[in-house]
Amino acid sequence: MSRPVTLHLVVWAFALLGTAASAQEQTEADFDYDALIEELPIESEIYGPPLTFELFSGGVMNFYGQFNPAFQSFDDGDEVTSGLVDNGNWNSRLGFTITQPVDDMTLRLRFETGLGFRSSAAVSQDFTPEWIDWQRTALRWFEVAGDGRYGTVSLGQGSSASDGTAGLDDSFTFHAGATDSSDGFGSFQFRDEEGKLTGVTVGQVNNSFDGARRFRARYDTPVVGGLMLSTSYGINILVEEDNTNYYDVAARWTGEIGDFAVRAAIGYQWLDNPDGEDTERLAGSGTIVHVPTGLNVALSAGQQIDGASYVWGRAGWRNQVFELGATSLSVDYYNGHDFLSDGAETVNYGVYGVQSIDVLSIDVYGGVRKFTYDDDGPTSYQDAYGVLTGVRFFF
Repeated sequence: MSRPVTLHLVVWAFALLGTAASAQEQTEADFDYDALIEELPIESEIYGPPLTFELFSGGVMNFYGQFNPAFQSFDDGDEVTSGLVDNGNWNSRLGFTITQPVDDMTLRLRFETGLGFRSSAAVSQDFTPEWIDWQRTALRWFEVAGDGRYGTVSLGQGSSASDGTAGLDDSFTFHAGATDSSDGFGSFQFRDEEGKLTGVTVGQVNNSFDGARRFRARYDTPVVGGLMLSTSYGINILVEEDNTNYYDVAARWTGEIGDFAVRAAIGYQWLDNPDGEDTERLAGSGTIVHVPTGLNVALSAGQQIDGASYVWGRAGWRNQVFELGATSLSVDYYNGHDFLSDGAETVNYGVYGVQSIDVLSIDVYGGVRKFTYDDDGPTSYQDAYGVLTGVRFFF
């Protein structure tokens, strides 16, 4: 697909979101950027009451974080690999924000880093990382931003404009199982029928084509009728070998239709690689929650232009079954095509559960997922199963 056709798709999607927004009887005062920005990545910053300190300047400093150890088990059809890991779907981290009003603007500073514990994404049948190996790629946020009547400008390491557009999910089970499986089991290999490792990993044949955090300049429009448009340009300063220029545009809409809370997003990425081929990606997602019952549905789809594609769906239920906190349950299904080779097919599906214990600020969770992969080559790949269960402590 050529770039003009791709851009027409993006413009059409933006127009569709705008039409949906204008159909709602909502005002700009119903939404604010700070509320939406926390929902941009799939690992939305859902913490307990932060450690808050008022500054002499009139600003506020908030400290937050989480510790998310998990037990990981992967059955590749021939052997089972198990051990303790840090949950890559929502890793352990520490951070702080400073918010400072200045006249009719608000200045914000944010710093956040992963703790460098052994990630579930890095473990495989033949490799187990050290338990603690902090590297600069664990840095997640170091940015300054200004909010004003004409929108928000952000500079520094943080979410690109499209980050999170492919992973909207209001089931609250994403730490047990995210949209794709790359952060939970990405380094594990499929085995062939003879029991030999094939070199084809779960991460190579699973992708949501979501945006990422980059060192970027980003602009977000004011939120009008629940609609916000975003654009960014960034580079990867945490990986020296990456010389790619990252261009992103995105649109997000949040609103209510009767008893239903609705969110939708779409993002387009152009990866300008001076050392190789350029890449274009288009992906989006939406989620609907029936507020009275807690029933929810999430859908996501994306494509690397002239390349692989996927669709994903999740159905969930979240409600107050026990006094100690909300109970969240979900099932999901992922179907990918043309990863690694034309005609290849990836199918994953699973079931997940999360029990929150509010008084202790913890989530107890677990999930099991089945992985299948097939291509037009002579190799037959065995099905595999992954289990991820743990306890998330947060503040």
